[in-house]
Amino acid sequence: MNPITCPFTIRIDDRERRGGYTFEGLCADADRQHRPLIVPTEERRLATGDYTLAGAEDRIAIERKTLNDLYGTLGQGRDRFRAEHERMAELEFAAVVIEASLATAIARPPAESRLRPICVYRTFIAWSLRYGVHWWFAGSRRGGEKTTFHVLRKFWEYQEESKKCLTQQA
Repeated sequence: MNPITCPFTIRIDDRERRGGYTFEGLCADADRQHRPLIVPTEERRLATGDYTLAGAEDRIAIERKTLNDLYGTLGQGRDRFRAEHERMAELEFAAVVIEASLATAIARPPAESRLRPICVYRTFIAWSLRYGVHWWFAGSRRGGEKTTFHVLRKFWEYQEESKKCLTQQA
């Protein structure tokens, strides 16, 4: 089956080199016969988040976290992560995508962390409300990659729908 090239480009923070998402092995939806997707990407220094759409860096950001990184960021890196949430709050849409389930994050924190799981849980609730930043526990690395892709795709689609509506009204 011939692949489909996505009509948008995902920008990846250039500091995301180790372990960043490649968006390879993704497939289109059933209406497009589950054909393989080619997802254009480019690395750039992003002011906020790890992933965004080219041309929409000031509108959407997604921050990726492994479980270890989440605990470390909420522990020793808490002030930096709070500042990032303040920047994300200025955007139309922002999310933190965690490569673990909520149950795993609470029941099995990283062995080296001294941060109590209840602190992670309460911070996730408080900061989601305070900053309007969504926290999505994606279950796994692959789940995080798919979630990130589908959020960016859907944001792009909504943006395109809005442009069509404005064109039709003019």
